[in-house]
Amino acid sequence: MVSSSEAFAKFSTWKNDKTSLRVTVIERGQPEDVFSGRIDTLDPDASLVGICVGVKQYGTFDVADAVFSIEPDRVVVERDDLEWLIFEEEE
Repeated sequence: MVSSSEAFAKFSTWKNDKTSLRVTVIERGQPEDVFSGRIDTLDPDASLVGICVGVKQYGTFDVADAVFSIEPDRVVVERDDLEWLIFEEEE
């Protein structure tokens, strides 16, 4: 478990490097959606991470009140036992 500032530092690095990511959304313990894209916007004060999923498609994830874990190529955001976001570098 790491602080949100450490997670946002990793998000910022990915944004600046234009790293391609796969974002997996897990709700109620089941995978709900998978996005491929890049981090386009960050607002640490509002706990928001914005993803550009194509030329004109955007997704915004609210990561307020979450628990973060950081690995070399991914960040896991856990809002409770059944809701997770997994941000992973694409190969």
